[in-house]
Amino acid sequence: MARGPAGARQLVKRAALGAVAFIVARPRLDDFLRRQIYRFPGLAGRVRAAVAQSRRADWQSLPVLLNDEAELTDGAREVLRDLRRAIDHTRTP
Repeated sequence: MARGPAGARQLVKRAALGAVAFIVARPRLDDFLRRQIYRFPGLAGRVRAAVAQSRRADWQSLPVLLNDEAELTDGAREVLRDLRRAIDHTRTP
């Protein structure tokens, strides 16, 4: 369990990054929320400032969330299957 202000800050930061990863992995939700945020200039400025202050390493360490495979093109589905096969192949002794 997180303790003290530093622990609480780390917990909030992790939750915020998880929320961002969830939203970014869903383009329609991302577009919708961007339209809503930019209707309020003060809020949009705060969001931009928060994103600018976050460290790049935090964003790069986010797990990649996959959208529903049904939303992928045929070519993208084939690439995904190839990648999964390659990962399975490297895990097998």
